Amino acid sequence: MAPDAANFLAPLSRDTDRASATHHDVIIIGGGIHGACLHYEASKRGLRSLLVEQDDFGGATSWNSMRVLHGGFRYLQSMDISRFMDSVRERRWFMRMFPGLVEPMRCVMPLYGEGLKRPSAFKAALRVNNQLSKFEGRRPSEMKLESGRVLTASDMAQDWPQVPTAGLKGGGMWSDARMRCPERIIIHLLRVADSMGSSSLNYCKAEGIESVGGSVTGLRCHDMASGKELVFHASLVLNAAGASCREIAGTMGTDRPELFTPMRAFNVILDRNPVSESALAISARASGSQTYFLTEMNGKLLAGTAQMPCKADDFSPIPTEDEVEEFLYEINQAAPGLDASMDQVSCIWHGQVSATFAGAKVATDRPVVIDHAEYGGPSGLISVSGVKYTTARRLAQRVVAMLPGPPVAPLEDVPSEEQASDVPGYGGESETLPDAKTLGKIARNESVVRADDLIFRRTGLWQDKETALRLAPVLCSELGLSSEETQRQLDRLSRSLARLSRPWDTSEANG
Repeated sequence: MAPDAANFLAPLSRDTDRASATHHDVIIIGGGIHGACLHYEASKRGLRSLLVEQDDFGGATSWNSMRVLHGGFRYLQSMDISRFMDSVRERRWFMRMFPGLVEPMRCVMPLYGEGLKRPSAFKAALRVNNQLSKFEGRRPSEMKLESGRVLTASDMAQDWPQVPTAGLKGGGMWSDARMRCPERIIIHLLRVADSMGSSSLNYCKAEGIESVGGSVTGLRCHDMASGKELVFHASLVLNAAGASCREIAGTMGTDRPELFTPMRAFNVILDRNPVSESALAISARASGSQTYFLTEMNGKLLAGTAQMPCKADDFSPIPTEDEVEEFLYEINQAAPGLDASMDQVSCIWHGQVSATFAGAKVATDRPVVIDHAEYGGPSGLISVSGVKYTTARRLAQRVVAMLPGPPVAPLEDVPSEEQASDVPGYGGESETLPDAKTLGKIARNESVVRADDLIFRRTGLWQDKETALRLAPVLCSELGLSSEETQRQLDRLSRSLARLSRPWDTSEANG
């Protein structure tokens, strides 16, 4: 029987002295979803793991994802059954691990009789999808996802009243899942790992490998909170730093270009009502048009994902104003009558993902794992570059299985008992917002260093700027900050909130 999460979870204790004095089995660089899953899977197999993140946990591309757990339906176009099965099984794992934070998502695509978007072709793909999804590993007590089917044109119009009807042959419906508040997923994985004897440190920047005779003995880090230089001891280092993984690999081991090829990706939250209760897969009728999703996000409309080509040396994650306007133009072409505009933008989630090649508009769908010893680097340094949130845990399992030592049967998963409705910012109106006691408990148990850690990456309070700013002084008081530091934190939070809708704005007022 899996442990009870409420009684099992240890707090995230930012104890750099203890971490420095401990010999770890493995050190993981990067606190996004891939680093968190590596930390979780290593700890489940009895390894003493240390995770270090230069900023806050889950604060980069993982926070900026579209929150969709794709089951791999698109892999059926190329009949890549292996990746399809990985995706549907991992989607089910997330639903099992986070039953209160992950929910089914009904997806619908209008079909106009062109190529694979013909009702007959879509029906054939759905038949395979429905049959193979039976092997996802669903337990009898778990929710069953709705089977996919082909809709009539009138059913499609009922689902999306504004659907362009000229040439409409019907619609394709399938099921996926989405995370209502992914902020909690990474924190839960880290707390489970730390409950098994591991450690997680945010604001701890990896700066160099310690080695003897060409073999890793540890990692040098800079504590961004205290300014101290730290050395942590381990014979294995896993570099899972997302968009920074290639840079870190080149600094500490050997540069491997295949680890990461920059491409900007972003999603846009529009301050307007959703256009359908389903998630809509839309594309312009022109040949080669990209498919985008429109879905509900806490009563607003979420559109994505835009993918913008970059030069090989352009690692800026921030889209330009022109790129966002181009994206809005494209979704307006795909959904006539939507009339999305810049003044409706309330948030832009942005980051870098790895492209298939420099200048491409298509993200790679193959993870990369590099053992640097095979390329003249130090023995014990491995770099990991993942491709999507859904299969991060499966990739972590494969990497941990590569590590030296006898195989160990993993401990049981520890599912989260949290409900989205209980998470501040997701579960209630302003009169039920958290008090000082609740904020203090989160701060003490979850390694909150700055006010925006809690506002952005422990809760959903970032969605209401006025409320976030009203609660911030209470949080700073709970953190025991001086009046001077409190003002600095409030200024920082105000700038971060302003940049949600205009991340390119570096003016003093918003910068």
